Parts: sequence; C-alpha cells; structure tokens
Amino acid sequence: MSVQQLKRVFLEEILPTWSKSGFDEPCGQFVEYLELDGSPQKAGEVRTRTVARQIYVHAHAAHLGVAPSASLAMAERAFANLHRVAWVSGKRGGYARSFNRHTELITDPVRDLYDNACVLLALSWLLTATGKDVYRHQIDQTILAVDRTLIDPFGGWAEDSDGTLPRRQNPHMHYLEATLSLCENNRTSGYARSERKAFALLRSHFFVGPNGPLHEFFGPQWELDDRYGSDRLEPGHMCEWVWLTTRHDSLAHSDNTKICLDLLSTALTIGRMQGSLFLVDTVSADKAISPSRRLWPQVEMLKALMALHERLGLRGNCTDADEVASAILAAYMTRVPHGCWHDRLDLNGAPLGSTIPASSLYHLWTAVEDQVEDV
Repeated sequence: MSVQQLKRVFLEEILPTWSKSGFDEPCGQFVEYLELDGSPQKAGEVRTRTVARQIYVHAHAAHLGVAPSASLAMAERAFANLHRVAWVSGKRGGYARSFNRHTELITDPVRDLYDNACVLLALSWLLTATGKDVYRHQIDQTILAVDRTLIDPFGGWAEDSDGTLPRRQNPHMHYLEATLSLCENNRTSGYARSERKAFALLRSHFFVGPNGPLHEFFGPQWELDDRYGSDRLEPGHMCEWVWLTTRHDSLAHSDNTKICLDLLSTALTIGRMQGSLFLVDTVSADKAISPSRRLWPQVEMLKALMALHERLGLRGNCTDADEVASAILAAYMTRVPHGCWHDRLDLNGAPLGSTIPASSLYHLWTAVEDQVEDV
C-alpha cells in the first residue's frame, strides 16, 4: 500500500510542483534545483544531465497520460533550448556538460558520457511521445557522437572527451538505461547493438568475482587499484543494476536472476547500518565512509525490490518494498515544502542538504512509472 501512496504523492504533489517551480518559463529551460523553501534556483548554471532527465520525466509522464497538461510542450521547448545551446558539432561532437540558462553560454564544454546518456533517454521518450522524426535523427547523431568522441581501446566508452580518470561504471550504467529505452520503444538493430555492448560490461568489468561486488572506479584499462578509489562501493548503484538487469533480461530473453539476487543481497548487507532500513551512500570494507544517506539510493532499493517481486513473485519482496516506501515518505518527505523532499540525511535522520536537487525527480519517477503503466 505504501508503494501506491508514494505513487499518489508523486503524481498529485511532486510532479505538478516541479512542472511549475522546476521550469524557468522566460528561459524555456528546467532548473538545476529548488531552494530549501521550494522557490526556483536563481543562478543560471545547469547541467545537461539534470535538464535532460527532467525532459525525460515530463515526456514519459505525458505519454502515459499522467502529466500536467503542458508537460510535453514544456519538454519539447526545453530540449530545443538544450540542443541549441549545448550541442557541439564536428568530429568530436556531443552535448556539452553544462551551460547557463540565462546567458545561453556553455560553461563546461566537455562532452561527458553521463550527460549524453541522459540526453539519449530524453530523446527516446520525446520520440515515443510525439513520433517526430527530428528526435529520431538526433538520437542517431548522439549515438554517433558518443562512439566517435568517446571511443576507448580497452572497451566501453571514455569517461569524457578529456579522457578523465578514474573510469566509472555509473555513466555506462546510464548509457545502458538509455539504449534499453530505445530498444523497448523502437527495437531497431542499431540500438540493440549499443544495448548489448553496454550490458556486457557488467560481467566483463563491473561485477567482480562469482558473487560480486559491483565496483565503481577503475584505472584506464579497467584495473582495480586504490589509487583510483576502487575500494569505494555504492549500494544504491547495485540496486539500480538489479532494475536494469531485469529489463535487459525481458528484452534479450535471458536469465540473470542470480546476479540480481547477489547484487541486492550485497547492497543490503554492506549498505544498511544496524537497525536501519536505509542505505548509506558509500562504503568501503563493509564500513560507511560517507556520514549520509541520500534519497536516490533508497529509491533504487525500492525499485530493485519491486523488480525482483515482478520477476520471482516472492511476497517478501513486495512487503519489503512497501516498508521501504513507507520509510521514504516518513523520513524524506515530511517537514518539506509541498511537492519537495529532503535530498540528504545524516545517519541520525537530520537533514543535510543545502538545496533540493532536480536530479531526484528522475529517480522518483522511475520508481512509480511501472505502477502507472500497470493501472
């Protein structure tokens, strides 16, 4: 029941709030965050990944018929602005990492795998919601740009156009998410090749050992080394991979159930402090190394539990999901402005955040959208 309550809160309170306060009407662009009082960000700096994820949420919700009436037009306007300002053409093209929505000037020109993956996810749902060929064309151009600009001799894609180290699994995970969406919505052979290439990295590099864990940070040839922070693990990403792996299995008619169970088991074992349902942000050697727990890992844990319930039909996963959803509502969505949340709590449950980042809107939507589709 609490999962259904979280869905209701999202659709009736959160999404309408962010469709108003989260969109800068004069600029035609989404904001990076809301202030703690719920007012819009005043500064103009926004990350490409953040605005792309909001475009995705509004386009997907519009397609499912649960968004405010202006959501799809708003998403299209925001993408037109994003493309005009942040797209870098040429042989090493792609979307720049950040820009100022007030001045429409790029503030970080680096083409980052993470940001371009989020743009692809947005484009997938813009195409699905509208059927417009302009979005199909830009999908193809973005995939081409990623393959050209971020080519890497040791597999996967480079972190960014500067070849930054350490290499991370997280941008690759979100590239998988984007290509999964493209395949689920369109099922073309080109998108399927990109999806298979991204998913293969789970077994070849990220999921180390017969039972894991999932590693985050690597050297230039995917080597594990403390110099690159390879000892740091993120339980929330282990849960996110459960959700994505079940989707991959549905698409590819494969069965990676054991990996999903191992990922969730490891996440809960190393990520939960005694007496708490919640996951800490980062651990090392089974100990928390960040004195905080953000909202998004809890949402990803919820998604993993629901995905495994759908896969295995185990009543315990459904019960656990309701308990987590109830805990999220009680801890993160009380004593906040209407339609908002606490982004980060300390290990005692006290708020730590200085803003309300728009990035969490995407995580919350992906937790409830399956429930919307099942109605």
